[in-house]
Amino acid sequence: MRLVTRGDLDGLTCAVLLSLNEEIDSISLIHPQDISDGRADIRSGDIIANLPYHPGCAMWFDHHLHTATPNIPQEAFRGVFAQAPSAARLVYEYYGGEAAMPQFAELVRETDRLDSANLAPADVLDPQSYIKLGFTIDGRTGLGTFERYFLHLVELLRADTPISAILDDPSVKKRCDLLESESERFCQELRSHSRVDGNVVVTDFRGLDHTPIGNRFLIYALYPEVNVSVRIHWGPNRAFPMLLLGHSIFRRTCKTNVGELAARYGGGGHQGAGSIPLMEEPDQQIRMIVAELKANG
Repeated sequence: MRLVTRGDLDGLTCAVLLSLNEEIDSISLIHPQDISDGRADIRSGDIIANLPYHPGCAMWFDHHLHTATPNIPQEAFRGVFAQAPSAARLVYEYYGGEAAMPQFAELVRETDRLDSANLAPADVLDPQSYIKLGFTIDGRTGLGTFERYFLHLVELLRADTPISAILDDPSVKKRCDLLESESERFCQELRSHSRVDGNVVVTDFRGLDHTPIGNRFLIYALYPEVNVSVRIHWGPNRAFPMLLLGHSIFRRTCKTNVGELAARYGGGGHQGAGSIPLMEEPDQQIRMIVAELKANG
């Protein structure tokens, strides 16, 4: 069986758990929009995790309740689609949870925290353990493609390698060191390309040749007065802009369900985070989205 998932900590943890409970012979990383737009090559027998549903799959696990796809199954299917802090949590409980796999309890717990942005300031300013690892495979960090790296991490975690040893692995350490070395420049770019509009901070990286490398939650440390962020950067091959929405993890007063908002514009997500491919009239869409975020407070 092939596993099709997303290249982040949630997808990684799903891959580890599923590969230990199913006959997974390969892993393919794609973006949720590939399924929503009908571009994904989903084959009979595939397992999909942390991505929208596709009728061709054999199993499906997801916790994004607001996703722009008309294919949510109307009848029984193998897997789980439910509200949860992470898709990995659904996979973990499906296969027996802590009673069956106690060695992965901390990994799943930390995946829950990162994917639901249930973080403390220290997790953002000085990340440690699995949270630190998660930032090295977050596509929004700006570290580029990493399928080989992702597969390497799957093998390390499957072997029950301690997180301290994983962080000392040369390929992991290289990414951690790069994140740390770029942190000051990333903060400078955030300040230079961000503006506050009411309760919203809008960051526009479209004018840059490359998306800066950095922790996506730093924006909330720099602008503690806002409760929601809008970030725009170029999508793959600069074919279209991507808009990322997120509730502040330090000022948790935003009333907008940003996943639902994103779904209305052709994207998806959940209560606290979402993304939208800006295919047509991006500046007009940005103005409309910001206006709605301001109106809801």
